[in-house]
Amino acid sequence: MARPAPQSPASNVAALPLVVRAAFPLLLVVLVALAFWPCVDAQFVALDDDANFEMNFLFRGLGAEQLKWMWSGYHYGHWHPLTWWTFGLDYVRAGLDAPAFHRTNLVIHLASVLAFWALALEVLRWCAGWVSARGRPVELERSKALALHACAALATVAWAVHPLRVENVAWVTERRDLLSALFLFVTAYAYLRAARADSARVAWFALALGAYALSLASKAWGMTLPVVLLALDVYPLRRARAGEREGRGWGSLVVEKLWFVPFAAWTAWQASAAQRAIGATVSFDEHGLLHRAAQASYGLCFYVLKTLWPTNLGCHYLLELGFDPLQPVYLAAMGAVVAVTVTLFVLRRRWPALLATWFVYGVLVSPVLGLLQSGSQKVADRYAQVGAVPLVLLVAGALLVLVVRNEQALAKRTWAVLAATVGLAGVLAFATNRQTRCWNDSEALFRQAVKVEPDNYFVLHNLAATLYRRQAWEEAIEFERRSVAAHPGKGNELARHTLGILLQYAGRKDEAEQAWRDSIEWTPGPVDPRWAGRPDFWLPDPSTCLAALKPLYLQRRQADELIALHERGIARRPDVAQLYVDLDQLLAGAGRGTERVALWEKAEKSGRLARPQVELGRARSLVAAGQLKEAEPYVFRAATVERGKVQELVDALAKAAASRGIEGGV
Repeated sequence: MARPAPQSPASNVAALPLVVRAAFPLLLVVLVALAFWPCVDAQFVALDDDANFEMNFLFRGLGAEQLKWMWSGYHYGHWHPLTWWTFGLDYVRAGLDAPAFHRTNLVIHLASVLAFWALALEVLRWCAGWVSARGRPVELERSKALALHACAALATVAWAVHPLRVENVAWVTERRDLLSALFLFVTAYAYLRAARADSARVAWFALALGAYALSLASKAWGMTLPVVLLALDVYPLRRARAGEREGRGWGSLVVEKLWFVPFAAWTAWQASAAQRAIGATVSFDEHGLLHRAAQASYGLCFYVLKTLWPTNLGCHYLLELGFDPLQPVYLAAMGAVVAVTVTLFVLRRRWPALLATWFVYGVLVSPVLGLLQSGSQKVADRYAQVGAVPLVLLVAGALLVLVVRNEQALAKRTWAVLAATVGLAGVLAFATNRQTRCWNDSEALFRQAVKVEPDNYFVLHNLAATLYRRQAWEEAIEFERRSVAAHPGKGNELARHTLGILLQYAGRKDEAEQAWRDSIEWTPGPVDPRWAGRPDFWLPDPSTCLAALKPLYLQRRQADELIALHERGIARRPDVAQLYVDLDQLLAGAGRGTERVALWEKAEKSGRLARPQVELGRARSLVAAGQLKEAEPYVFRAATVERGKVQELVDALAKAAASRGIEGGV
């Protein structure tokens, strides 16, 4: 990007009156508040909000216990202690009042608007060459200062009022994105100010480090920032070229970034540990290198295109179950990424801003492109939160250069930019306001997501579950059937289970029976111990399905069929104690004592159940079978179980022994 001739250096930054300079950010804040206003009365949504807040007691407060958990916990595969601290603060002042949490999100975004505004002014000043060779700002004529502010306003509107920001602002869980972005903007601004060779350089650099630490404590995605700062040194700061003239090269710039590296490395380690803690990462066997390259290329194209044309936005874009990287859309994406990269590299000397922007954009979104895939999403609106920043600044910088190139047409072009900004603000504010309303409650959210991806089994199930909560049985059944049809295999077992519940409530007993039986057949294997026991995680097991089927089968006198279903359930989930207990009762009722003994022998060999449960089960089965001598050691080893249950067996042993004339009982 060619730069206008620099002005003479001066101590004052702008010639615009203070009231005009203050009016720009003030009007931007008001505009953003109006665009996102529907979120201030929104509720928690059944998309992580329930697990993070409504079912999570660990964040509620700011005491020593809560703070320790915030800084050491990996709840839901994330490490963001500062974000948890703000949630704890919300809880202290407002309890679990969802609108209060939403208002805090909006306030943080408004603070980000101001930080972005300051950053945009500084970046555009460097791009236009309005910083002297000594790093000091130059005094601008009023017309040029107005042009600078107009282009910065355009960039701020394009970023802050964009519908892609809705997911970050209107979803309470994603406060981590808002807080992290706010401090990243402060970091970048402070770094640019530190690039000015003046007496305050050390103070600005220290502020950049401090803000960076706060950003990483809010969310880990700023861990690539040291690379971004090196790119800024190339353009627009041109520090590498200036350093060579002064006898300093790339080495000094790299050493300077080492101050940021420990923060980034520590956070990267924490983020990786958090993902490993819940088993969220996808192996290369499941998702190979070509698959990741295709997904990453698709993401790079997706965020650019959605920034330009933000329609059909949803809360979840599913990574296809049979993801094929050789499909035309992914081949086109990979080809486009390669073509753009090569073209911009060839043109780097003529238009360095283009390659710098593309590089920074790629680096910023790289942690969420699927190169280290976790979860079932292919892309997400929220991932464009910081990635869109270099894109809008590039457009604003190009406009600024065009506006100030012709002195005679400067005023006219400036007013054209202001008019375009107002028009863009109106269009984006309308679209953002409408998109924000989709996040007011779970039903609106998932209905919109189903419109975007009609075959997304995840959102279909979530919509069905939401309708179930308001007892709209028939409509819920329709969406749950669609979810099962879209993904009938492993990974969607909860949809089958919920379908059985819905059919039962709707009085469709025959269909419910088949749904329960299907649910048993598709039951997943034992739950990963990293998830087991968590209050916010539950997968259906056969015991709940069998509990629903039991009255029906006993009424039909089909005990043998019910026993067979229990045996199939145990084969799939040998870690569920209730299955053994229920089957033991059925075998007892059928007079099949020998099989009871064999059942608990199998439970003992599996090693899946708690020892006291096995001891108690074996003791009961042996006593019932009359094998008193074999039962004795199990009875006494089960002493850690509820005392009443053990005493019951001791009494049974004594009674049996007495009836057989055994002296001394047990």
